[in-house]
Amino acid sequence: MRWPRREPLLSVVSEVRLTGRGLAFGVCCVISALCAAMAPSTALAAADVDDAFVEVVDASGVRLDPVPLLKRARGARYVLLGEIHDNALHHQLRAVLLRLLLSDGVPTTVVFEQIDRQHSTALQDAATRAQADAALHGTAVDVESVIDAGQFARKGWGWPLHRPLFVAALGADATLAGGNLSRAEATAVMRGGIDAAPANVRGLLDSADSSPTGTGWTSRQQSALLHEVDVGHCGALPAPMLAPMALAQRARDAALALAMVDAMKRLPTGARVVLIAGNGHLRRDFGVPHYLRALAERDAEPGTTPPRVMGIAFAERSEDGTPDGADATQDEVWFTPRAVRADPCASFKPPEPRPPAQPQPTTPSAAPAPQLP
Repeated sequence: MRWPRREPLLSVVSEVRLTGRGLAFGVCCVISALCAAMAPSTALAAADVDDAFVEVVDASGVRLDPVPLLKRARGARYVLLGEIHDNALHHQLRAVLLRLLLSDGVPTTVVFEQIDRQHSTALQDAATRAQADAALHGTAVDVESVIDAGQFARKGWGWPLHRPLFVAALGADATLAGGNLSRAEATAVMRGGIDAAPANVRGLLDSADSSPTGTGWTSRQQSALLHEVDVGHCGALPAPMLAPMALAQRARDAALALAMVDAMKRLPTGARVVLIAGNGHLRRDFGVPHYLRALAERDAEPGTTPPRVMGIAFAERSEDGTPDGADATQDEVWFTPRAVRADPCASFKPPEPRPPAQPQPTTPSAAPAPQLP
């Protein structure tokens, strides 16, 4: 079967119907090639998988063969799938990879950057109910009810861009979890520093700052992160805001790593955890992998081997169609056509810096100082 060039496998089969718990194939089983790729035997229909990635190239501009890379990913305990948030093709291709990755039957938790970690229980409870209802009635899993339970910010994340990923995870009966800090927690870190971070995140940041074992935070990492924050905000942020925003980014990365490790502890031996996040979180130098290493060293038992981590980032080709170049901070970078978008910096307005604290009134008749948000 030949698939349309710009409609990867998951856009053709976008829903899963369940007739019993754990049945991950549903309606897609009428499509023999895709079912072969998803079979528990781990056999891959290489031609059809290759068709889904027809416009994907590696850093040298050579058309990508995803099959050997998928096999490598299956050997990792932590798999991180990245993207550029507004590129719909990236989400579709990650969903194809997730379906194929999970088709081997290995118990898996999928952690979503888009869901705050305090909503994990509600998210999974809703997933269990939706899967049971789908199995009972022979209908598609109600993805909308699941993301609502996880308080997914539809407008902020451009729903339904992420829908194929939730469909893939639910179809494979994976456990779902949120991993991000809440906006209130991140804001508290920006305003109050490390001491304002949640206790487990604060402990990880502290250990990363002071550890003598190679996972400590260095001036090179700080410079690289400050540069990314600056570029990511169109170079328009006031200089005093860069360091607080970089610290909030570190706290988010630490929280995502903690969520992944906590999820792994709840799974049987040999299981895996997959992270769905933006490319910046996949950077080995200061992103989630940095904190996964710190946690592995902190929790390691003598004689044990650190769990293998693999990240796959989706990037975009330059205007002339060639890759922008390999990023040495990523494990794997796969390049796709650019999404059509307006210049994001043309309308970017930097947030206003917090005004200095106002003096308190000294007389009863004085007007009260304004309350800061």
